[in-house]
Amino acid sequence: MWKKAIEKGLLHADISLDDLTDHQVYNLIFAPGFSTAETVSDVSGRGVGMDVVKRNIEDLGGHIEVDSEPDVGSVFRISLPLTLAILDGQLVKLADQVFVVPLISIIESIQIESDRVKVATGGVELYRLRDENIPILRLKEEFRLGESGVLDKQLLCLVEAGGNRIGLLLDEMLGQQQVVIKSLESNYTRVNGISGATILGDGSVSLILDIQG
Repeated sequence: MWKKAIEKGLLHADISLDDLTDHQVYNLIFAPGFSTAETVSDVSGRGVGMDVVKRNIEDLGGHIEVDSEPDVGSVFRISLPLTLAILDGQLVKLADQVFVVPLISIIESIQIESDRVKVATGGVELYRLRDENIPILRLKEEFRLGESGVLDKQLLCLVEAGGNRIGLLLDEMLGQQQVVIKSLESNYTRVNGISGATILGDGSVSLILDIQG
């Protein structure tokens, strides 16, 4: 699978198998154009299908995970929200904007200790937590709301989707509440990193973060 991914241009040739986690390897089957079939037939080898499955599941607010064990078998685990209209959310603040993080995606929230922050190749910031290096995403810069500044003592919200974890850098965590999801794609256009919007109790509009995206 790893060699096929390099042949298809989905992985850089300098990346070795040891650089990838099991979940990253399994997720290659969802990449557009990926196939391990040696020949093309009516039902296989064309590299279409699994990427469409993944996209449709994510459009419903869910995610798909794969676990596999040699000579035993594979498990495809699909998680979908109980309702596609209502979401249990955590309200968070960035600058003067309030966003919603799906509660089901949150693992924990911590205050950053600067001595646990490392910078990897390419300038990626990592936070060392219980023998795991977790990438830090500065949401302020991502959404062009200002500069985050020095990381020490700032709030990091750990979230997980599709077997991957990341730390969202936040200004403040507010309350939790159920929100009604309004589609942005049908009413406006698709926005990367945003799965929809909702109207809060005070009448203001809040964007819902797309953790998988």
